[in-house]
Amino acid sequence: YQRRVRGKLHPEDVAYNIIQDVTLRLFYLEIKELVITDEIYCPPETSVLLASYCCQEKFGDFDAEIYHTSLLDIDSLLPIRVTQQHRLTHSQWEEKIVDCWLEHKDQLREEAMLSFLKIAQDLDMYGVNYFEIYNRKGSKLWLG
Repeated sequence: YQRRVRGKLHPEDVAYNIIQDVTLRLFYLEIKELVITDEIYCPPETSVLLASYCCQEKFGDFDAEIYHTSLLDIDSLLPIRVTQQHRLTHSQWEEKIVDCWLEHKDQLREEAMLSFLKIAQDLDMYGVNYFEIYNRKGSKLWLG
């Protein structure tokens, strides 16, 4: 059973507009899902950076003794489009994510979520919702 929350309003400045931790968490989960499912287009380099913030939020600081094996689920961190487009191995993707993850040392969970959202709010498709409509000829169109 999975519950999904969709926000109708996407704040222009998440650092200023999101006040409560629970709102931050729910909005982070929504935007993370939209990025991973490619509903919000994200360039590969930015996808890796966002994945590193997801790791910081979920696991805390990187520790080589704990994360020495392939613990990262690349499919739940990166859009499939990105992994198929670049055809790197699982360990190569993991290495790229860990390189960025190391830069987030001592960042709290809430700070990692906020950093993720600050980057996501600058993506071109952030805040764009598509609706199915039909023109006079009956052809299906998408309005965003």
